[in-house]
Amino acid sequence: MRKLLIIFVCLITLSATAAVKKQKLSVLYLGGQVDWENGSMGHINHFKNDAEFQQALSERMSAFEQLLKTYFTTVKTMPAKDWRPEMSDQYDVTIFDGKTAPIDSIKEMFYYNGGSRMVTHYVYIPENFSRPCVTIGTMGETLCRSIGIKNDWLCLCLDADAHGMNLNHQIFKGPFKTKLTLHKEPTPADAFHYAYFQDGHLPDSVMMWTVNTKGYMTTHDFAAGMVSRPWGYTDSPDCESISSGVCAKTLDAVALGRHANYFHWGFIGSPVYMTEEAKVIFANAVAYIAKFQGKPLVRKYNDRIATREYLKEVKYYCTREAWKESSKMNEEFYAELLAIGEKAREKKARGEELTDEEKEYVNFTKDMIPPTKSYAEELKGRNPDLFFYFGEDEQRYIQYYNDNAPYFYGGVGTYNLYVDSDAKAWGIANNDKRLIDKAILCLEQNQETDRARRVLKRYTLCEFQSPKQWREWYEKYKQNMFFTESGGWLFMPAESGAPGTDYSVLKRREEAAKKPQDATVGELSHENPFIVSARVDKGGTVGADLFIDIQLMPGYHIYKTVDQTDPYIPLKVTLDLPEGCRMVRQVYPMAKPFTKPGTTIYEGNVTLRHSLNVSQLPTTVKVTVECQCCDAHVCLPPFEKTFTLTIE
Repeated sequence: MRKLLIIFVCLITLSATAAVKKQKLSVLYLGGQVDWENGSMGHINHFKNDAEFQQALSERMSAFEQLLKTYFTTVKTMPAKDWRPEMSDQYDVTIFDGKTAPIDSIKEMFYYNGGSRMVTHYVYIPENFSRPCVTIGTMGETLCRSIGIKNDWLCLCLDADAHGMNLNHQIFKGPFKTKLTLHKEPTPADAFHYAYFQDGHLPDSVMMWTVNTKGYMTTHDFAAGMVSRPWGYTDSPDCESISSGVCAKTLDAVALGRHANYFHWGFIGSPVYMTEEAKVIFANAVAYIAKFQGKPLVRKYNDRIATREYLKEVKYYCTREAWKESSKMNEEFYAELLAIGEKAREKKARGEELTDEEKEYVNFTKDMIPPTKSYAEELKGRNPDLFFYFGEDEQRYIQYYNDNAPYFYGGVGTYNLYVDSDAKAWGIANNDKRLIDKAILCLEQNQETDRARRVLKRYTLCEFQSPKQWREWYEKYKQNMFFTESGGWLFMPAESGAPGTDYSVLKRREEAAKKPQDATVGELSHENPFIVSARVDKGGTVGADLFIDIQLMPGYHIYKTVDQTDPYIPLKVTLDLPEGCRMVRQVYPMAKPFTKPGTTIYEGNVTLRHSLNVSQLPTTVKVTVECQCCDAHVCLPPFEKTFTLTIE
């Protein structure tokens, strides 16, 4: 009877498959990812050995092959590492589900954590690659960062459900018949941490659609998907945000989106873990991207470029509300630690065994609680220049940012916004094309020519020599001209290959403007938001203290502990102790709570102390520090550095 049932189910499945009218498309699938953590990015390795990993890799590739062959006439699967760009010319769509072999590399000097070193950046896809493609999970970042695609890495924290879907989008309509089962769920808790990006107005619930049957938040070791930055994602005509998803960032983080010929499918689950509805939508996404042959208009080479949306965060952190919220969280956290410490001391007095947490806080008392920052101290730390003028007047900060909103410029550095005095002098917003018209008019009339040239150079990729050339260009393209902040704060014609769309101009300008590195090595900045150093202090003839000092730029943090449902990477310090040397004690400062009970963070300046018993001098100890630094916009790749310390 059981055999008959299995045969019956198989017949039904074959019948359903046969009912699908295949699209006449050729698809190349490039594998390399798996559904479970494989030890990358600091995560625990799900697989016991390489054979298990290879088996999972094979199963994922086979699952995609079966799905794609259900919907498309020609399907080829192969390992991504064997791909060459010219291979995609033979297919309508290429699916990148694994890292390809580098085709080029770029070397540059990198100043970081108290030193300098030569860093090699690899290029995986040619800048002129114009074939339609789908990138799955982190492949949008991994393969496309070097060529300026907007499918960047905001957070590796996408779970299993989508929300905020544009249900009118073509992928939810066809060519294959779709059905979406929506269910109302509470708004993801982490989104409230960034509510200021939605002006504080977040619903208590949202309609969701399940994409994967498993997710990292509920299934230990299941891989996490990737969301991209929403700020400026749709500020060019070659981009569209299609859906967000449950993640640890903003409510509008991009889980499904398109930048020109690149479709970002951020959910990581293979067809084995896709719902039946999601399988159809994925097939529709493949069919949809097939018609986008051609290179992007806009390039986002700086993934952390400031857009005007950043003003919402800047203004929020000028408010007493933000300061009070932070202070309240700190008070609640330290009250909890005091309770743990008191309980631990009581247990110790009774001779009872302490938990690891109780051992850590057994000596914690009120005297160890750092002083609460005043509102003035918080303002001065975030707005040192404005504090001189505005002091603690919250409304003056808000008014300043509101009044200057049309003139802020963010095309230099990371998360930096400056008031453009040239645009402000003319009273024209810098995203209004009348600014370009005004600059050209000044050249034509030989008035304010220096300012006019600065404006044209700052906001365009053109290098015309005469006012006549500028005027001809502007009049020809002004009707289809757009302004992109994420793409460099530039006015561009919405026509591929038109003057003003060549980013090589920007690269030449940057090279010409480069000056010798004269900044203090290790100075904190958005490019270098934390500094890690290590030192040794000999204590007597048989002991020594090793100190690890961590400095964090305001607004950034590292994780001390991480809840099992969060995707972040906790701080880890490893000591390679020689013979005759043993750990006596380690003292870490109290960490602050983050968005979930099990996740805590360090901010500001942090010192970690490790006390050692040393029986022989001199001796050498290797200290390895691993951590991940994040702010509201980005989680940097995991950091790892080894220090060699000599105790004499």
